[in-house]
Amino acid sequence: MASKPKYSGGQIAKILFESLLPRWDGMQCVLDMQLGNDPNWRQMEWIGWWFEYKAKEILSALGAKPGSEFGSVKFDCFLDGVWDFKSHPIGKKAWAYLNDEEAVNACLKTHSHLGWLIAIGQAEYDTTGFFKTWHDALKGKPSAYVLQGQKIGRKSRRRKSAFNLEAIVWVEFGSKAELSDAIKAGWIRRGMQQGQQNSNGAPRKPKYGFSLDRWRTYKGPLKGGQFPP
Repeated sequence: MASKPKYSGGQIAKILFESLLPRWDGMQCVLDMQLGNDPNWRQMEWIGWWFEYKAKEILSALGAKPGSEFGSVKFDCFLDGVWDFKSHPIGKKAWAYLNDEEAVNACLKTHSHLGWLIAIGQAEYDTTGFFKTWHDALKGKPSAYVLQGQKIGRKSRRRKSAFNLEAIVWVEFGSKAELSDAIKAGWIRRGMQQGQQNSNGAPRKPKYGFSLDRWRTYKGPLKGGQFPP
């Protein structure tokens, strides 16, 4: 009987990139998640949620299982290691959010592995307000967070209406020591979102952040890459 193939981060990135459409239309992606009973179809930042939704679907055919849970964080999948899916529009924030520090540290201690697969590309923005109006109508009754924002005059962020996929970056770590080396090298950062609050008013736990620009110029040893190169 043939043994089960092993999948590296580079192979997973290639499989995902070649399985996804180059342009992600926001309306279609939201409807895909809604029809698939994924609760995150209501999320404003739909790009990362849709990538997670599709990546799980694609990799499940290869034997991927749900990832481990640490506190309130459940990593996205296990396929020859623990993986989590993120997205990052090029040319916007210098740092992409990863996961909360406590959960990352616990995962590395338990599994001696954690990797991220990050969809990068160019976002298109809802300049007319049509996408926001459509999405709000689809969601129906506004949430308590939205109602509070209306009451206090909180400014609504501009929505992304589409995403043009350019590549999938992958980085992985086998220990807290390897992660600490990346922090010292300056392309992983601690304390992201520290001091901020969630929509329910609870304080956010600090997260690790990832700098695509600094990662690209890093010359040291690295488990990671990009597809296409």
